[in-house]
Amino acid sequence: MGDISFGQTVGMLKDAMSGSAEAHAVMANNIANANTPNFRRSDVTFKEALAATEATPGDPNQLALTTTSDRHIAIGGPQDPEPFAITTAVDDAQQMRVDGSNVDVDQEMAKLSLNSSYAQTMGQLLTNQYSRLRQAIQERF
Repeated sequence: MGDISFGQTVGMLKDAMSGSAEAHAVMANNIANANTPNFRRSDVTFKEALAATEATPGDPNQLALTTTSDRHIAIGGPQDPEPFAITTAVDDAQQMRVDGSNVDVDQEMAKLSLNSSYAQTMGQLLTNQYSRLRQAIQERF
């Protein structure tokens, strides 16, 4: 049995929440290891990957080539969405402290607060989407 799809919006919000959760875990790890000598902080980039999951329509001012085979090259048409992929990278920036660590706890806490607000907003939007689906199933508007 395959996965049930509730539409593009629910899928995008689910990906946003999973990216936010991964970012939260990485930031918490950075804060926990702030006093570890020679520790290098990590960053998670998921918002760019989230934006790439949206299919982009073709330019309406240009004529798109029609393809009839998988081997044809589509030019000027809509761009297919990319699969969602979270990437984690180690920040090799200059050291912030004498012990060789490059973690700034104040900066990490500010990022953690922003990420928490982002996750809360995405959770509320996902709750609203499920509420709309429930109303449609129960035929209440």
